[in-house]
Amino acid sequence: KMRKEEIRHDPVRDNIVKGVEYIKDNQNTILKIFVVLVIVITSISYYNHLGSVKVENASNIAGLAQNTFIKGEIDKAIVKFERVLDDYPGTLAATQALVYLLNDAIRKDDYETISNIISNNKSSINNIEDPIVRASIYKIQGDMELGVGNIAVALSYYRKAENISPGNVNQVKYQLDIISTLLAQGKYIKAKTILEHILEIENMGYNEKNQVEEMLA
Repeated sequence: KMRKEEIRHDPVRDNIVKGVEYIKDNQNTILKIFVVLVIVITSISYYNHLGSVKVENASNIAGLAQNTFIKGEIDKAIVKFERVLDDYPGTLAATQALVYLLNDAIRKDDYETISNIISNNKSSINNIEDPIVRASIYKIQGDMELGVGNIAVALSYYRKAENISPGNVNQVKYQLDIISTLLAQGKYIKAKTILEHILEIENMGYNEKNQVEEMLA
């Protein structure tokens, strides 16, 4: 059995007593800290909830737009995709909407709309996580610049597309775009070097191989 002196000097008991006394002496400060923590945790939970709702809403609207598009009601679908792109930037649904809107404009040869979509969504394009989608949009930007004679700018977009497509079957296509711009600039040696490198690639597509051989010839 513990003696009375040992009970009096029990370190665990002493620490508990000190803790209780500290809380009594500083209860206003502790209460403020507690309230701040509750507010912070509640705010984080609220914003996470809003984020989830935002993603879900964007996905639902994009899904409706896609179904409308498949039904052939193109104009109605375009309005929905534009809404997703404007109201829910940075979501996967917005990326999907961007692709649909660009493809529709390309199908119509509506270069003004293509230019407006791209210029209004430059930051969103650079933040697209899917490299295939982002590269294809860089390709469109390159084609647009090439069409108005901005060869150097077009080349920079084609290089961006190629750089994020290593090991991708589309990489060769972007390299061929790069070669076309190099030839337009009269940089034949650089173009030839890339063409010879492409010919060393195994399992290259038949059409791409023919195109490379024609360019080399």
